[in-house]
Amino acid sequence: MDAYYETDSLRYIDPSKLVIPDPNLDVASLSIEQMVTLHAQLLNELPSFPRGTLAVRRRGERVYYSVQFTENHQRRDKYLSLKTNANLIDLLRIKRMIRTVLRRIRKESQHIKGYRSRLSAKMKIINRPYANNYVFYTNKIYVCSTAEAAIVEMLHKHHVHFEYASPTIVGGRTVYPDFRYLVDGRFIYHEHLGMLDVPDYAENWRIKKERYRYAGIVEGQNLLISTSHDKHIDLVEIEQMLHAHGVF
Repeated sequence: MDAYYETDSLRYIDPSKLVIPDPNLDVASLSIEQMVTLHAQLLNELPSFPRGTLAVRRRGERVYYSVQFTENHQRRDKYLSLKTNANLIDLLRIKRMIRTVLRRIRKESQHIKGYRSRLSAKMKIINRPYANNYVFYTNKIYVCSTAEAAIVEMLHKHHVHFEYASPTIVGGRTVYPDFRYLVDGRFIYHEHLGMLDVPDYAENWRIKKERYRYAGIVEGQNLLISTSHDKHIDLVEIEQMLHAHGVF
């Protein structure tokens, strides 16, 4: 067996944590958001699979497996034993299913206006914590809520350059500020709080705010906070706050 396939790293790929699509999935029945999310998930996990393509041959009632790959510009075909290479065969089978679904998605999406930009935006956030929460697409980025989408559109209207959920080291830990602006050579952080009535959300915010304080990021100075009231957002109030701090 080729040394590449004898590596212990194969055992660390846990199929239970993979997105494994139904090979008979009707891609055309998916919404654009469902399609782009699945597309990004599959593209993201594809590199974790072993190289090569599974080949299956039948001779009478016997089934033979091999993996085909290119090495030193030459096509190679390595026999796989169902007894000793079952894990590898399963992974390559899943990989083949993923590629099949990806081909269908590419074909179905090629005529959707703006699809490639949307996919690119989804790929940028696919590995973030709680990536599945980023479901609102506006001005070529994904955000977590309709309130944040409204803020993004307002910022776009004022031609404000900003970073959204950009990983930032604060107090020795990585946090993801909702918005970050560069004003007169210094960063101003903007958090929009929309679910303070949810205990876990409120506790996470308490911890995050403490990290900000420890790092010298102070509310009313370089930390701006906006909230949603009964799920309603006051954009005028937010505009006035940002304007007062020189964001635009």
